[in-house]
Amino acid sequence: MPAPGDIHVVHNERLQAFVAYQLTHQDARDGSLAVLTLDWTGATLPDPDAVAAMQPARFNYLQQDNALHHLGVGKQVPRDFQRVGWRAPLIDAAPNRFGSWPDGSEIERQRHWDALDAAATQAFKRAATAEDRTVLLEHGDHPVRRCATRLHGAAMNLAPSLHLFDALPLLTRLDIGEPVPGLLPWLRTRPLIHTLDISHTQDTTLDLRGTGLVQASIDATGLHHLHLNHGLSRLTLHGTITPGLVIEGEDDGRWLTLISTDATLRWSGLAALGALQLRDVRELDGGRITERFPQLRALHVTGAPAVLHGLQRLGELQQLHTLSASDVFPPEDAVFPAPGCWPRLCRLWLGSVPAALGAAIRKAYKREVAGGLDLAVTQLRTPDWLAANLDNPFRDWDDSAQVSSAQAKAAATLYRKACSEALKLASASGDAAAVTEALAQVGRTYTEGFNALDRRSGFIETEEREQIYTAWLGIVDAVEARSGMALDREALRAAMNEVRTF
Repeated sequence: MPAPGDIHVVHNERLQAFVAYQLTHQDARDGSLAVLTLDWTGATLPDPDAVAAMQPARFNYLQQDNALHHLGVGKQVPRDFQRVGWRAPLIDAAPNRFGSWPDGSEIERQRHWDALDAAATQAFKRAATAEDRTVLLEHGDHPVRRCATRLHGAAMNLAPSLHLFDALPLLTRLDIGEPVPGLLPWLRTRPLIHTLDISHTQDTTLDLRGTGLVQASIDATGLHHLHLNHGLSRLTLHGTITPGLVIEGEDDGRWLTLISTDATLRWSGLAALGALQLRDVRELDGGRITERFPQLRALHVTGAPAVLHGLQRLGELQQLHTLSASDVFPPEDAVFPAPGCWPRLCRLWLGSVPAALGAAIRKAYKREVAGGLDLAVTQLRTPDWLAANLDNPFRDWDDSAQVSSAQAKAAATLYRKACSEALKLASASGDAAAVTEALAQVGRTYTEGFNALDRRSGFIETEEREQIYTAWLGIVDAVEARSGMALDREALRAAMNEVRTF
């Protein structure tokens, strides 16, 4: 059993070294642990003399000043941690921060900082101790001051030259919402700028090579080529991603976490991607993920909710260390990969999954927990819950301060009734005009239902109105797809508006 004083090491692939940690505290109430990063790394496991010499590591990258990396974490020591010794805890105070189990990335960040231009890092440290609010550039109600840490594209375009901003020693982030001429050549001269959020690039190629970016969020609309810089660790893609997009990165993406809402993965590149996060998706294919990124070490999926095809194909990801998913629902007969498929799996977190599948996973992986697997399978969903929520476009209303739970439930009922009646029309005989006329009446009834809901409290405002309308268009889409007919959408919109009072 883990205990305060235990010293563990874990291997960090990018450092090609083991990193040392000490368990310093254990909460008496729930058993959760606190972990302190130590100052030792090595290519092989430490001997007793090395363990005896270990001390707390100190960090000074960015705003940190001789800081400890000390976190409250979970109760289960990950199975890739190896115990190498014991010493009395090296610090007395419990941590005031909480997070996930460390993996050596904090050592990576410190080494990256140490390798940066010394003049730039020294200027940063000097400026961080004395805030200089002198205005460098007037920009309406938000002038650019010498202590600025973030710049927007609109302000940058007011400057006679981007080199004006060389006088901002604390600048680390750029938000570019419009084209900025000369942006990338200038960015390559500013190694401390670690975060870029860019959209409306206009060009079909975006080349980040030579920059010091660690995180980038990119609107990929219209992009054909994206070249990533060495050292980039997180890439968020949004916008409309075309199948012709090619992304090139360091070691084919081995050290990269890619974040996207597009689960089709139709673009190419990054064949050795290390971590994938798919957010707010409605459908995904385990086979597609496996074929595109066979070396994945971490996969995180959040559904909106999502239907998952090819669940068992995920068992082909033999390098998988972490799998987490929520609101993801495979077909009823889907089989979850067996424990033997993932020899390196350390963390399996599943939330909001079908009850039968969740129970089977708990049973199959129970023995793995004894071996150090961090397993959490929560929010098991019954068939009735799935029927009421899986295709419910008003599901988010349950968590809205604007809408009561009773109103959210009534909205879902109105939607399901309209959808059922509409799909019956799609299967009936008749031409497009007859189906349109009958569907228009379904739309009026649907709208009148929301009129009645809104009459007492007036809760339907712009956002809710758009959701009601979008849900109706989804029903129309489904009827067209099933019937193979092109319906008169203008007549269907008009029918809705004839009776709408909200």
